[in-house]
Amino acid sequence: MSAGDDCEEVGEVGADERDAADAAPARSGAMTRIKQVLPWVIAAAILWWLFRRVSFADALVAAEHARLEVFVPAVLLAVTAWFWIESIAFAYLFSRFNAPVSRRESRGLRAVTYLVTPINWNLGTGAIILHLRRSKGIAALEATSSMLFYFLIDALALGSLMLLGVALLPASPALQSVGRAAAVIVGMQLVLLLFFLPRWPAWRWVDRVKAFKVFRTHGQARWRDVGFLLGIRMLYFGCFVLFFWVGTRAFHVDAPLLFMAASVPVILAVGALPITPAGLGTQQAAMLYFFAPFGTEAQILAYGLAFPVAVSLGRVLLGLFYLGDLRALRR
Repeated sequence: MSAGDDCEEVGEVGADERDAADAAPARSGAMTRIKQVLPWVIAAAILWWLFRRVSFADALVAAEHARLEVFVPAVLLAVTAWFWIESIAFAYLFSRFNAPVSRRESRGLRAVTYLVTPINWNLGTGAIILHLRRSKGIAALEATSSMLFYFLIDALALGSLMLLGVALLPASPALQSVGRAAAVIVGMQLVLLLFFLPRWPAWRWVDRVKAFKVFRTHGQARWRDVGFLLGIRMLYFGCFVLFFWVGTRAFHVDAPLLFMAASVPVILAVGALPITPAGLGTQQAAMLYFFAPFGTEAQILAYGLAFPVAVSLGRVLLGLFYLGDLRALRR
């Protein structure tokens, strides 16, 4: 084989490598676009199924007969209560594990998330981490660690309420599946807490895992931190139960409060599944399943569609009102 042939082969190999290198970003970009579009496609498919079952015209008529004088004040009170509860949680979380954060600053942080989360949920978390890095000099991984610990407590609270709801509601195959999923969620969070919080066993590999910056908060936490944050999140979800009870009655869906206490945590958990954007479609389907004995399907669907729109709008308005606190603190 001549030297010219060798050069041609090398050139062909180099070209193949360049083509493969060029194709990799294209594949990555295509996968990213699919991941962004797929949840919306699934949400559209679920909504199509819902409107095949309940006509849009019937849902619109049910919405027109809703008692807005009850629903609108309930939305405003609920959004404000959730805002203050989460502001207290954020102030405790970051002051305890990262740097002092006042209640005023915490309100400003929550206001930012209220404004950007409707666009993309991850943007809300990213905005918190960015602010803490710029204003407090907190490393991104350390702030991320606090948020991960907060999400752990969140999952534990919601999973526990789901188990309680499944125990209170009449048995069904669907609820059995929900109960198994809730048990897995609660079990995983408890395993993580039992791994990070105790000072035993004193094994090197355990200490090395706890030393990772992304688990910094987990390693510093105490059971009293878990108790405080868990109580805050339970109160937060409890406000959802009260809001659903009042809000559905405004749409003439008269479910008892105890039934709401059992079913709403399951509905929230279904909506939190990373299947559709902000639970669009999945939450409405869950409401139809649970609230069917207490109102018409048109009334239930009307509430199910009004609920996320009204809450998102209320949060955006509240976020705009408190955004000035963060700007003033920066100055």
